[in-house]
Amino acid sequence: MKEMPTIAGSPLVSVLTPSYDQAEYLRDNLRSVACQTYPRIEHIVMDGGSTDGSVEVLSEAGDTVRWRSEPDRGQSHAINKAFAESSGEIVGWLNSDDAYFDCRVVEDVVADFETRPDVDVVYGHALQTTADGSAIQVLWAPRFDHDLLKAVDFIVQPAAFVRRSALSEPMVDESYHFGMDYELWVRLAAGSRGFARIDRLVAVDRHQPARKSSVSKDVYRENLARLEAAYDMHLGSEWESARTAFYIRQRLMGALLIPRLRGPFAFTAPPDMKRGLLRRQVFQRKSTWPRELR
Repeated sequence: MKEMPTIAGSPLVSVLTPSYDQAEYLRDNLRSVACQTYPRIEHIVMDGGSTDGSVEVLSEAGDTVRWRSEPDRGQSHAINKAFAESSGEIVGWLNSDDAYFDCRVVEDVVADFETRPDVDVVYGHALQTTADGSAIQVLWAPRFDHDLLKAVDFIVQPAAFVRRSALSEPMVDESYHFGMDYELWVRLAAGSRGFARIDRLVAVDRHQPARKSSVSKDVYRENLARLEAAYDMHLGSEWESARTAFYIRQRLMGALLIPRLRGPFAFTAPPDMKRGLLRRQVFQRKSTWPRELR
């Protein structure tokens, strides 16, 4: 682990990264953690036995990251293995194809936790990008609303941090192959854990062709059905108007965040990253975005 100056009393932050055959994006992920201005971070990567060059990328990272590469039972298992290896008082979960937005993210999140001792989960806004870093949409996050959370998952997973004291081992339910993050938020909320939004862009959520939300829609629907059976969820048609209203509001409020998309970024972005973003954010259907950005 990299040697960094220690600030007395500052909590250790653990960033957990599950990875499998994501070498194309892994360097961005590692750099976005390594550049953080906060002095006490451990970055733990659990690789599932990648054969695409990910191991070489991890080896080149040196002492900025702790990692293992070995077969596992999938993403949830990798997260739980990383959590078991970690010791931070605050835990972040950053998939290998995602990144932090800028180099002050962790510093600002820790400061937010310290001013709100009753809060267990701090989450913020995210920027959804294409594989090459072009901006697709600003994913605005509302202030916490328990009823809304049971109708729609408005917490973008890489933009959230959790106090270790609120978590148990294993951290996520490995029977969920897609909605394990949604299950975690709902479970913590059901346990009366405190949630709070930090009003800043926290992470980049990369929409790339191999991501599970693009290729595992049947699994996602099955996981949602299980969530509905396990918790008092609002996933039925009677809440459809609330979900629609949220998505409209997310689009409009996200448009107001576009002026905040200023560097320096912690991820690799093309010079024309924001080209066409306001049009996509406010006026276009999501189904047209991938074609436009090819």
